[in-house]
Amino acid sequence: MKWVAIVHNDFDGTASAAVYARAVGELPTSSLFTEPTRLGKLLQGFELRDAKRIVIADLGINASTFDVILKEVKRLVSQGAEIQWFDHHVWKEEWKRALSEVGVQVYHDTTTCGAGVVHKVMNPNDEVSEVIARADCSVDIWLHDYPLGEKLRRVIENRREFEWKRYVMEKFFRGVVWDEEFERVLVETVNKELKGYNRLKDYARVIEVNGVRGVVAVRWKGPPDISYASQYLMARTGAKFYASVNGKSISFRSSSIEVRRFAEALGGGGHPLAAGAGLKAPLLKYVLYKLGYRRPMLDWAVKVVEETVRKVGIFEYQKTKAQ
Repeated sequence: MKWVAIVHNDFDGTASAAVYARAVGELPTSSLFTEPTRLGKLLQGFELRDAKRIVIADLGINASTFDVILKEVKRLVSQGAEIQWFDHHVWKEEWKRALSEVGVQVYHDTTTCGAGVVHKVMNPNDEVSEVIARADCSVDIWLHDYPLGEKLRRVIENRREFEWKRYVMEKFFRGVVWDEEFERVLVETVNKELKGYNRLKDYARVIEVNGVRGVVAVRWKGPPDISYASQYLMARTGAKFYASVNGKSISFRSSSIEVRRFAEALGGGGHPLAAGAGLKAPLLKYVLYKLGYRRPMLDWAVKVVEETVRKVGIFEYQKTKAQ
């Protein structure tokens, strides 16, 4: 059975594709890594070839992209595609109904990570997939209860090239979850990460909105990644939420505040404690940022975040029993 993987460009997306491949006993003919905000555009340019099954995993839907996505999956289904969608982000019920009505098989579960959804549905008895999913969920949904997850995340997201993620996916497919190569990559990454923490203060600014402290940053080059950097900066400054921009999008993180509400206000979505949205910086500020002048874009980002937080308000995260 030939199939195509369209997954998030991170550990969870890579793990989801690997777990699915183990379930069907075959690697995808093509693996496409993307972001939720870019999924609609990717589907617009996607044409069916030999593989008729399309597996979408760990890619949530945003209000700003839903109409395009619905139109494109409807087109692909009409051309003979079988589409399976596995996700764990927050969805509106009408999105699930609309996709199901045009023939998409939707598997949605917010109590686990993307790979966890695939594992539950496709191969719950596979021990290797269970290890992969547990490690992935540990870091993807901020459980931090399985040390292998911290190690694998650093290994997989150490390199931005899609080929590296495909290579890791193939290793997972063969049952290799950890080896000497991964160990070497981990050591290199941690060394870079430790040096990177010292630079973060030059890219960030502490703000206070409605009596709540936050941190706003512009993206830096190299480790640590956003999740680890956000934890570090919030711990060091006593901030309750974190936001970072790269000129094309914005990411939010928190351990106690529903930052998804901020992302939704900007046309995005995600998890209650980890979310994002597309957000283009003014051209001049973006150019200056690329040239090494960070302050203009940081000033702009601070203004956007302050206005968004004031408009939306601060809502403490209430953990449900299912979570």
